Formats: sequence, structure tokens, C-alpha cells
Amino acid sequence: CIFAMGVLIVIISGGIDVSFTAVAIFAMYSTVRILNSVMPAAPIWIAFAVSALIGLGLGLFNAFFISRFRLPTLIVTLGTQSMFRGLLLFAIGNKIIRDIPPSMTEFSRATVMEVSMASGGVSKLHPAIFLTLAIALLVFLLLRYTMLGRGIYALGGAREAAERAGFNISRIQYFIYGFVGLLAGIAGLTYGALNRQANPQDIVGTELDVIAAVVLGGATLTGGRGSVIGALLGVALITIMSNSLVLVGVPSE
Repeated sequence: CIFAMGVLIVIISGGIDVSFTAVAIFAMYSTVRILNSVMPAAPIWIAFAVSALIGLGLGLFNAFFISRFRLPTLIVTLGTQSMFRGLLLFAIGNKIIRDIPPSMTEFSRATVMEVSMASGGVSKLHPAIFLTLAIALLVFLLLRYTMLGRGIYALGGAREAAERAGFNISRIQYFIYGFVGLLAGIAGLTYGALNRQANPQDIVGTELDVIAAVVLGGATLTGGRGSVIGALLGVALITIMSNSLVLVGVPSE
């Protein structure tokens, strides 16, 4: 869902980003390595901040080529996806880290509420739901009530018309891809914490599911159209199709 909020902004602007999963795993794995080496007792907000900053930097790297050279967004992000993942595996690490910082383990065990199931088990609600809802609300307010949001819709509708209307296209693109990278860093760390391990092979390859969820929610690949509510509904549909039906006993076939 956090990924979907970033992808929604990119698609509304008329672009396609397929590198956000590589950004997420790069940021999460790098953060775990940094914290284990420098400050293993750091609180969870430090971990989120470091991962978000790494993601922001990688997102701005995408933005540089997209904005400066006006290259197709799909081609740029397809290339940087391989670049980021290759750099991660070659220079940072390619082994699964199960000894993650204690703050991440504590975060993974946190519970907002518990519901007893008829089968005798217990279903728990994790506080990450509040992080997800806060990000969704932020994106909703950005797109609905800010001039920057209007610029993102205008860019996706017609770039030339947006330029003539006075929007700074370069700054909008830097914001879009930087913001997507930042959200990917947050999502990556959340994923790593909930799984209680840092696996450099995870996440990459799931980007099409996220894009599909956003498109199912009403966003058009040609840009200029999309909403947070629609993206949330698309994520819910994809989740039900891929996970929840299996959990209630429907065969995966």
C-alpha cells in the first residue's frame, strides 16, 4: 500500500517507475548493515529516517536522468532497477541478515489490538497500519489541495500545456521521483522489520503487482487521472486475490 501511494503519483504524472522495489530493498538492507555496524541500539525512528534518506537519494538519481535528459521514465527506471540491485549484491552484501537491530524486532512484535478467532488462534493488528494510513492521507492532501498536486495532474494531462501554465516541470519531476524513493525506503524497512530479516533477494519482482493495483483503482497509464481512494481499493482487491482467498481455503489455482 505504501508502494502504491508512490506509484500513484508517478502514474498520474504520466510516468512509469519500476525501480521502487530495488530502491526499497537497497535502502532496507543498507540501513540494517549501517545500524548493526555503527549504532545497533538505535531506536526504530532512526532506522526509518536512514532508510528514507537512502531511498530519497536513489529516487533523486532517477529524477536527474528523467528531468535533465528527458529520457522515457520506463527506460530510466528499468536501467536503475538493475543498477541498484547489482550494486547492492556486489558492493553491500548478498547474504541474508537475520540478526537485525533490536528496535526492528520490537517493532515487528508490536500490537495495537488482538482479536480471538473461532479456531482458537489470535489475530493481531500491527501499528504499521497507522503509518500506512498517514502516508495515504498525506498523498491525498497533496494531490487534492496543493498547487504541487495540481502540477502533477497537469504534467500527466499534457506536458506542454503544464509548461505554458507556468508549472516548473523539472522541480515537479524531482519531487515525484524523490518522494517515491523516500516512500520506498519507508516501505522497505517496514517489510524487513515485519519479516525480521534483511534479505537482498526480496521484494524485487513485485512491482507489476503494485502497478496493477493502482491501475485497477482507476489511474490511467497515459497520466492525468487517479485517486488515493481508488489506489487503496485496488490494493485491497489484489491482496484479496493473491493472499486472503488462500488463507480461507480457496485453492491457489
